[in-house]
Amino acid sequence: MVEVSASNENTTVRLSPNRSATWQQTKVLMIFFTCFVISIAMAWSLVGAWLILPFAGVEVSALALVMYLVSRATYQWEEVQIDNESITISSSRGSALTLTRHHTYLFFVEDKENRRIPKLVFTTPHAKCEIGSFLNEKDKTQLANHLSDIGIIICKNKWWTS
Repeated sequence: MVEVSASNENTTVRLSPNRSATWQQTKVLMIFFTCFVISIAMAWSLVGAWLILPFAGVEVSALALVMYLVSRATYQWEEVQIDNESITISSSRGSALTLTRHHTYLFFVEDKENRRIPKLVFTTPHAKCEIGSFLNEKDKTQLANHLSDIGIIICKNKWWTS
């Protein structure tokens, strides 16, 4: 998701992944799956296949771990603050990078032959920083358009296509 807010000389772009479920909804789904798998395992153990119980526990634990990790990843964010002199990129991981605006351009890397999502990389003579790695293709294109409207120079690796 791309959210743009502009004030006098400053523009802030907040990037976050699209989230289809909240943490509460994810917990309810985990409880539902746990009850469903355990009920099937208990039914099998009642007919004598008690060996299925540890495997059902491992399955439920693995599913809960994956759902937790995916849900946690949807709460990350990046914020790009642009003013007349600098571009500051900060993230939910606690990192921050400040680039000089006059020497910075956005490199839009497309690779449609291998069906990869484009990359957006702020580039200076001394540093490179990819932004929005968790965004989908539509959001990355929208972000590139917003940054172009602000006045950031966009360079593409496929300049011969639109």
